Amino acid sequence: MFRLLELETVHWDYWQRFKLPLDASIITIVGPNGSGKTTLLDALRTLLALECSKKRDYKRYVRRNGEDFCWLRGVVDNQRPPGSSRRPFGLPYQQDRITLACRIDKKGGDWIRKYWVAEGEVALEDIEKLGQEFGVRDFQRLLHTAGLSPAIARVLSLEQGQTDKLCELSSKELLELVFQVFGDKEVLERYQEARHHQEHTSHELDAVQNQLEALGNSLERHEQKVNRYREWQRLNEERTLLVSETGPRLEHCLLQKEAENAGRTLQTLRRDWHSKRVEKLALALDLQVQQQALQAAQLRKQAAHENEQAQQRTLNELNRELGNWEAVVKQHDRLLQQAESAGGKVADARELEQLENERDRLRLRIAELEQQQRRLDEMLENLAAGRRTDPADVAAFRQALSGAGIAHDLLTDLVEIADPSWQAAVEAVLAPFAHIVLLGREKDTEAAMALGEKLRYRHFIVPERTKPGLAPQGSLLEVVRFSQPVPDWLLRLLERIRRVEDASAGAKLPRGEDWITRQGYLRERRGGRHAAPEQARFGKAGLESLREQRANLEKALAPLRQQRDDLTGRIRNLQAQLAGESAGAQLAARAAEFAEARQHYDALVVKRRDNGVYQAQQDREQADEAVVAAHSTLEKIRLLMQRLDKDIAEKENRPAREEQAKRLLRLRRDRRQMPAAWRDAEANRQIAELWRDSTNIERRIHEIEARFADESWETDATVVALRDKIRDDYAHMESDLAARRRDNELARSHTEAAREQYIAVLRHTVTRYVKNVKTLGDMVGIKVEHEPVLLASDDVTLSQAGLAVRFDFDDKGFMGMNDGDASGGQQVMKSLILLVGLMMEESRPGGFVFIDEPFAHLDIVNIERVASFLKATRAQYLLTTPVTHNVNVYDPSMLTLVTFKKKANDAWAPRIGVLVREQEGHA
Repeated sequence: MFRLLELETVHWDYWQRFKLPLDASIITIVGPNGSGKTTLLDALRTLLALECSKKRDYKRYVRRNGEDFCWLRGVVDNQRPPGSSRRPFGLPYQQDRITLACRIDKKGGDWIRKYWVAEGEVALEDIEKLGQEFGVRDFQRLLHTAGLSPAIARVLSLEQGQTDKLCELSSKELLELVFQVFGDKEVLERYQEARHHQEHTSHELDAVQNQLEALGNSLERHEQKVNRYREWQRLNEERTLLVSETGPRLEHCLLQKEAENAGRTLQTLRRDWHSKRVEKLALALDLQVQQQALQAAQLRKQAAHENEQAQQRTLNELNRELGNWEAVVKQHDRLLQQAESAGGKVADARELEQLENERDRLRLRIAELEQQQRRLDEMLENLAAGRRTDPADVAAFRQALSGAGIAHDLLTDLVEIADPSWQAAVEAVLAPFAHIVLLGREKDTEAAMALGEKLRYRHFIVPERTKPGLAPQGSLLEVVRFSQPVPDWLLRLLERIRRVEDASAGAKLPRGEDWITRQGYLRERRGGRHAAPEQARFGKAGLESLREQRANLEKALAPLRQQRDDLTGRIRNLQAQLAGESAGAQLAARAAEFAEARQHYDALVVKRRDNGVYQAQQDREQADEAVVAAHSTLEKIRLLMQRLDKDIAEKENRPAREEQAKRLLRLRRDRRQMPAAWRDAEANRQIAELWRDSTNIERRIHEIEARFADESWETDATVVALRDKIRDDYAHMESDLAARRRDNELARSHTEAAREQYIAVLRHTVTRYVKNVKTLGDMVGIKVEHEPVLLASDDVTLSQAGLAVRFDFDDKGFMGMNDGDASGGQQVMKSLILLVGLMMEESRPGGFVFIDEPFAHLDIVNIERVASFLKATRAQYLLTTPVTHNVNVYDPSMLTLVTFKKKANDAWAPRIGVLVREQEGHA
């Protein structure tokens, strides 16, 4: 470290200008109280950019004399210390002496300092020109590199009267002072600040974590609000779209589809109308021809009847005569059989009983079939004559309705099957409803229901009837025609059932869709079954079915009747055998009678066989059948003409054509008003497939409005922006929190790792200081020891650590730093040892120390002790002492500066006196 060589001041306090030599190891500044001893030290402190003593500062000194500026100039040495190749100030300062200067100027009501450094001894007048200007901070850093360490800076700033107060410090305070002087306190404080900062940061991060959680809760709430807003927005847009676009487009699409179907239907009806008119003209011609054929058949029938009657009369005469002879011939044959089969009467009786039972069973079966045949003949006759063939309960109920004046229809009267190949399928579906009664007027519902309850009518009575519309393509309704309105549910049933060729094709349809095959195999929601009945009831197929049943009954009766006749002959033979007469005797007695009867019988049989009654019967039957057939054909033609008239009226269908014209006009008007995007046929088709009907759209709109009314919604669009802001804040805070936690943990790990190094440095500092203190004690004959300083690796121990130093004066035993048994001089000695020990820095030997009044309370012996160890050290000391002290205080001094008080009437204080010690002498 450098030493002070010279001091020059201009306008410092009350000194106008002076220059003092300082080239001595121990300099004593002496003067009465208030003469400027501390002021002189503060000039040196200000020149070195140090703090002044007590609560003073440089501004106090420069403002007192009334001048606007002040100069402080000093010369210091820059020689290389022994054993070192580096000068204190280093490059670029290579001369042995360095000039330091400080100028203080008053600017704007405040005082500003500037510093200069120049090589060699430079006068004040040339310092600004030859020196380098520095700011306060840069000047302090330059002096620091030259050896004016923070330790020396702190010691040089000790206040007046504090020299003897160091021993009053506690062990903890003394350790802190040591750390402060040697620069370790700053390291420890930075460490503690880092720890406190980390803890504070941890608390802040915990608080931020709580804020983050609260922000997360807020984000979740706003997410829910955004979801409710978006759902409300979606539903509102859906409702608006349904009302403003989807509904009108669907209505237009359905109307267009209805118009297309109606157009195809009307076109088909128009073709049918033309074909029906042509058919009617042909039937009119057929009617005339058939009427003529009927007349001819009736004439043939009359002639055949007359011929049959004539032949029958002839045959009757022959039969009467033949009957008489036949009885004798049969009696002769019976006697012959009796004669041949005489004996075994018990077995014949049993056989006769069995044959009688078997014939009775045949008679019952034949009677049952003949009854069915008569019923079918009656139904065929009624149908041929245009009469009904309803069952008894249906006929009775219809008779009751007619008696009550209630107009009605049966479903079988209104159904016509357009495609005969689907007859079985239609029968399968409509068979359960064949006898439902359809009322002509709804007002008759109550009366009809009352009659149905009274007569226990088991079939439906339906008052509501709907006119059939256009049948869906591929449905069963497409092959059914209704001459009058029918129940709506029946139409829906037929619309719902799809027509398929077989069960394999039906299995390919979507699950849940009803279908039926041509053969009548029905698949519905309950399962699949063959539902076609045996007898057709609807359309023209009913008459053909009855005729087929009549022919089947006739085929079944022929063998049964033959069996009955054979049994009758066997029974008569057995009865004759059981009669008990003598067949041989009678044959002998009546041989002539039997021969004559046989002769006449054979002749009459030949004559009857040649009779034409059988041919007449066949001719009559053929004539009857021809009349019935002609009459039936005529009735059919008339019925067909009636149906054609009805069909022609229906096919013309003026109301439907007018309705179609209205549809087309509305479609053209709507199409002109529609946006171009609404005319996309494919999009409209998809809308129709999705919604099917406008009622579904209305139902959906009602559902949305019900939800709007029943549920709470978020309708403010700003909730999305607020949610986004909260989400961004949350993400930013989360990322920042994670980064800060990582940084804090990293800093904590680094701090923990550096603490051991700090503690090692602190231990070295304590060891070095204790060594200095012991060395000083040895110089003055005072024993010094200390208690081990506990510097453990934890913050609590570091905060509680202290340096306890004990002193032994004159072998009277060790005492503490602030022991009550110590005298005032001993207290000063303790403090000086502790103070000077702070200055004994081995790495930077030499330097200078300001000690303000170090000899207070010291006796002659202790003054000599202080003087001796001051001489023993290699530092430069500037001491202050009042003029009242013993002259021994000057003993160590090589240079004495004498200050004088300023007189009241003088503007400036007297100059400072300089006394220089010569070899072994006093001055």
